[in-house]
Amino acid sequence: KWEHSQVFDQIKDGKIFAPGNLRGTQDNKGYNELVHHWITNKYTLRYTGGMVPDVNQLLIKGEGIFTNPSSPSAPAKLRLLYEVGPMAYLVEKAGGVSSDGRQSILDLVVTHTEQRTQVAMGSKKEVQRFVDLVGYAEPMIVTK
Repeated sequence: KWEHSQVFDQIKDGKIFAPGNLRGTQDNKGYNELVHHWITNKYTLRYTGGMVPDVNQLLIKGEGIFTNPSSPSAPAKLRLLYEVGPMAYLVEKAGGVSSDGRQSILDLVVTHTEQRTQVAMGSKKEVQRFVDLVGYAEPMIVTK
């Protein structure tokens, strides 16, 4: 039996951050600045190493941001079609926003099943900070 236990109207600004691809801070200056901002401003770290549990926490708490950017030495690993797109849909339906650094994840055109993209999803203010500091990275197609 399902029991309705929690209600919120939108993902709001909050001091919870779930950073993915932390290796990217080594050669992505904007991402390094962003992580430094979160740490120096005493944000709460939420890190499991998995997008789904981190975004689930964002949805349960109703605040914060999940990021997984790309960098020259640590390119994006999350697939648009199967991973990033569905989670971005849930976040946006919950009142949050998503971005690849230029536009909403939901506006991206899937060109290949193995298309990878960087992503930020969560509160509007925090995703905009990601866009301002990290910016856009071209999606990649990884074939095996």
